[in-house]
Amino acid sequence: MRNPLNKRLIRDLKHNAGRYIAVAVIMIASVAMLSGFLSTADGIKEAFENNRVNCKVENGLFTSYFKIPKETITKTEKLGANIYENYYSNEPILKSTKLRIYESKKDIDIPTVIEGRLPEGKYEIALDRLFARNNSLKVGDKLKIKGKYYKITGTISLPNYSSLFEKNSNLMMETKYFGIAVVSKEDFKNFNDSNLVYNYSYYFKNRNLNERKSKDLSNKIEKSLVKNGAGLTDFCTAANNQSISFVQEDMGSDVPSMKVFCYITIAIMAFVFAIIVMSTIDEESQIIGTLLSNGYSKREILGHYMRMPIFVTIISAVIGNIIGYFVLPPTFKAMYYNSYSLPPCTIKLNSEALMLTTIIPICIMIFINISVISLKLKASPLQFLKKDLKKHSNGKPVKLPPFKFVKRFRLRVILQNKANYFMLFIGIFLGSVILLFGLAMMPIINHYVEDIQNTSVSNYQYILKAPEVVRKNSAESFTVYSLKTYYKAGNRNLDVSFYGISSKSKYLKNLSLSDKEKGIYMSDGVMKKLGNKVGDRVKFLDPYTNDTYYLKVIGSIHYSSGFAVFMNNKQLNRLLKYDESYYNGYFSNKKLNISSKNLASVITSKDMVKLGQQMTSSVGSSANMCIIAAILIYIALMYILTKIVIDKNSLYISYMKVFGYEAKEIRSLYLNATTIVVILSLILGLPLDYLALKYCFSFALNKVNGYMEIWIPSYLFVAIVAVGIVTYLVINLLHVKRINKISMAEALKNRE
Repeated sequence: MRNPLNKRLIRDLKHNAGRYIAVAVIMIASVAMLSGFLSTADGIKEAFENNRVNCKVENGLFTSYFKIPKETITKTEKLGANIYENYYSNEPILKSTKLRIYESKKDIDIPTVIEGRLPEGKYEIALDRLFARNNSLKVGDKLKIKGKYYKITGTISLPNYSSLFEKNSNLMMETKYFGIAVVSKEDFKNFNDSNLVYNYSYYFKNRNLNERKSKDLSNKIEKSLVKNGAGLTDFCTAANNQSISFVQEDMGSDVPSMKVFCYITIAIMAFVFAIIVMSTIDEESQIIGTLLSNGYSKREILGHYMRMPIFVTIISAVIGNIIGYFVLPPTFKAMYYNSYSLPPCTIKLNSEALMLTTIIPICIMIFINISVISLKLKASPLQFLKKDLKKHSNGKPVKLPPFKFVKRFRLRVILQNKANYFMLFIGIFLGSVILLFGLAMMPIINHYVEDIQNTSVSNYQYILKAPEVVRKNSAESFTVYSLKTYYKAGNRNLDVSFYGISSKSKYLKNLSLSDKEKGIYMSDGVMKKLGNKVGDRVKFLDPYTNDTYYLKVIGSIHYSSGFAVFMNNKQLNRLLKYDESYYNGYFSNKKLNISSKNLASVITSKDMVKLGQQMTSSVGSSANMCIIAAILIYIALMYILTKIVIDKNSLYISYMKVFGYEAKEIRSLYLNATTIVVILSLILGLPLDYLALKYCFSFALNKVNGYMEIWIPSYLFVAIVAVGIVTYLVINLLHVKRINKISMAEALKNRE
């Protein structure tokens, strides 16, 4: 025999179509985003890992200003690693763009061809796919390098440059102003000049080493090189090399973050559904009382009211998975391929992802709704018949302040619907955080770049391979050296640049560093990231000599160009066992004429402008997605929860029409109560929005070698409130029509 209660499901679906559609839209969007993202991430991860194995990505690298003797290499290889010459040359091309050119290898860091072919003949070159696209370069085009025109034969990806970081200490990738290229062995001889960097890659012979053993072997390799006379300028394992590991770490945090975001959204929708069902139970309490009196059990009633949430969740999961697997992957794929230089991948259906996007949302919906609805159904049949569902609690009526009638009425509406309004607050908070994240990205980046320019020590910083005397008044020598310090929150070592400056520096006049002062000034970014303060003794490690130093912090300096520590140059030279007069760099506000054989690198203000442009292009699409997602959450939750309030009070609205109240007066009583809650939620939630955003940024910055101040201009908070209010006003127009449609007949039909 068919259950007669099933007939009510179709009527309920038609009667509350707006509510269910709004819930379904958010759930479909959440499931689609999660399934699309997981399938894309799994496909990219599989292709990425296979490519690293097949293309023999290096286990680490080291560089020197000069060629390392073959005997040193041979002795070090006996530890259990093959060492390959992997030299490169940094060449300026186009406008303010640098191309790092390698010889095409077949035994280490093998390139993957995306389009075209590898260079074979004279004056041929293959470019990194992402760099070529961002600079509008195509296969067949010609590129001028060192006065010669090279034909682009193909686009590639290199396993050791899945993320285009020019320097490992950089905060952001550079996909427009920095790129990778390969040329043939014969052509690479054309780049054997001052721009050549003696870079070496090592590859473990034992491919089954765990993380600890890999780290130990890398340490042995480094010590062996130093012991045998190699003058290293850099040594970096693959795990610490952002160009290799960053994409893996990024995806490793993106997947859990996306899961958490989607499950929170689904949980909120489950609570919204529970409120919808509770509202329906209030409306149908007499029917429920009659059914219970006629022998229906509360389990059957619970099962009936659970069917619609489960039905909508299943339909949403099915539609969401279809969209996620067949529509969204190109979008998510583009997000990764527009940021990273990755090999081609294939998107596959994933059974684990299917479970995460179908079974778990249904379980969340069932658990929350059973928990909430069961409490509602604890009332006795008599209480249901008398519509006395609130009297079984021991709560006392709230005594309202002696306000005027209109204010008291609105306050009573708010108190009667406090559960609805609480969920509305949670939804507005979630939407506001996402909206603030999207709106704040560009101002934070612009402020960061502006801060870098304002705190730069000089217009030019010259780093030397060997000291060279410069006869210019604007030039001031300094010593620069890189040490490491442990970063507890990220569970890794951070590179910190030590600057040894003159006691009478004209570029850093605010620092009091006499020749006898052994203390250090830390840049505020380092102090905030590490959690240090003035007076602390901080441990630093020299990665090349394994010496450990404990230095006292005597002050901080506002410096945003990187992680830096400033101390007296004589004290730094003593610390590093250099001659007191040693230096390897110049500060200058004017361009210096330094011979190319002694020049390692030059840092200018133009580099900061390029950084800003690169960061802006990287986050632009993400910011827009956040804004759209926030507005969708606003619309859905505001519509559903405010509609419940109106439906719940439709009988009283009808009474008021019978008593002669005009539609405008009724709207002011009911809709204005909701308006007050929405505005208060938007305003009171702003401090929480800021704290949540600060936590999100701190979490994101834990995995990068840099620090960025969370700077949010006050107008953004005004913008959040404005967007929320405008969204609500649009929803309000729909509810005005809803109130106007409520007829006086409802009150006249009611016989209570």
